[in-house]
Amino acid sequence: MGALSGTLTTTAYYIEGDVPDGFRETYIEALSKFRFKEIDLGLDQDESLGWVTIADPFDTAFELNKVSWGSYLMVAIRHDAIRLPANAFKLHLGKAVQEYLREHGKERISKPEQEEIKDQLQKQLRKRVLPAIKTFDLVWNIERRQAWFFTQNKKMNELFVDMFEETFGLQAHERNPYSLVEHMGLDDAMFDRMLSIEPAALAAPPR
Repeated sequence: MGALSGTLTTTAYYIEGDVPDGFRETYIEALSKFRFKEIDLGLDQDESLGWVTIADPFDTAFELNKVSWGSYLMVAIRHDAIRLPANAFKLHLGKAVQEYLREHGKERISKPEQEEIKDQLQKQLRKRVLPAIKTFDLVWNIERRQAWFFTQNKKMNELFVDMFEETFGLQAHERNPYSLVEHMGLDDAMFDRMLSIEPAALAAPPR
């Protein structure tokens, strides 16, 4: 969250690539293709990632009036994850192992047997756990070729960059001092001179 409510913690990006004619309709189709889908426990998934509308994390029916405001495109990435509490799972696993030993008249259990019990227990418990839901807003000024992703979490920003390129066919480059210099329109000689400048202290060191 963040664009419409909450804290304004963002990571800024420059967007590179050509925006196609009729991009609004094209991007609506692209968002629909990569929309969020619920975790499929039948496929042993424990997380899912996809686009949703910025106003409703459960809405994947993309329409222009939901995502487009003038030169801005605003959507969100929803990330669901099922995480079993480690301590609780350890207790349940110990109980399951003891029950297995009693049922089979054994005193010890092999590693493959324990792994099988662990796998089956994870599948059972995942069905009883609600996934944690997180959303991360994207505000993209298409004309200015700049975007703001509302988190500084490293992993989520890496996922965002990959998903943005896969969805829109454009590259998102994080805005930092180096990229700022790149976008100043300097010629090659001036660009090289800028990069060769030595860092300077702007305040006297403490005595």
